[in-house]
Amino acid sequence: MEAKTPYKCLIIDDEALARKLIQTHLVHIAEFEAGHECSSAIEASQYLRSNKVDLMFLDIQMQKLSGIDFLKSLQNPPKVIFTTAYSEFALEGYDLNIVDYLLKPITFERFHKAVSKAIGHLNLEREIKESSSAHLEEKAILIKSHHQLIKIDLADILFIEGLHKYVKIITRDKTHVTLFAISAIENEFPAQLFYRCHRSFIVNLEKVERIDGNEAIIGEYTIPVSKSNKSELIARLGKKLG
Repeated sequence: MEAKTPYKCLIIDDEALARKLIQTHLVHIAEFEAGHECSSAIEASQYLRSNKVDLMFLDIQMQKLSGIDFLKSLQNPPKVIFTTAYSEFALEGYDLNIVDYLLKPITFERFHKAVSKAIGHLNLEREIKESSSAHLEEKAILIKSHHQLIKIDLADILFIEGLHKYVKIITRDKTHVTLFAISAIENEFPAQLFYRCHRSFIVNLEKVERIDGNEAIIGEYTIPVSKSNKSELIARLGKKLG
């Protein structure tokens, strides 16, 4: 059996000892490479511009830019495990769709539990990507839904909606729900056919009938369009006359 490529992670913490502890724990997790370290959110932002990351260990309380504000600024964030000494931030963290929340000092037992959850999410996404890649040339994808692999023709998809840890794929006949990040869906779908017009929505450009203000109309559906993405969506739809 071909060995799987290890996942890449990023450790963001302004305390060197905290970063070292996570590195020490990671040595025992075969699915991950040693983590790249950043001492600030600003440094991490620069690193993410040119490097692929599957999982971030992100400290919340940092100078200049907090982990929460940093995560909110990312368009397509990787999986995130928050690390902090302050438990009161847990609720807001989960609202940001993080994998887990680790309270310092981090024991290996608790670390292993959190990372195992992340590996579960990443393995599922990898499985679906690998299953779908062979079908993209056939203009179809495979998704996992209710313990089944379901083939969906790209031409049948109207739009995709991100819902926390899930996505809804709306076709002409049915709505499918699968455990998958909308950013991963965006990366796998052909850009000439699909466009992410909003943080939570991807539209099939061939299905968009008109733009009404900051909304795209597809049949009976009204899909929000971010102000920052409206011009690009219009350009993707075709030449504008008048």
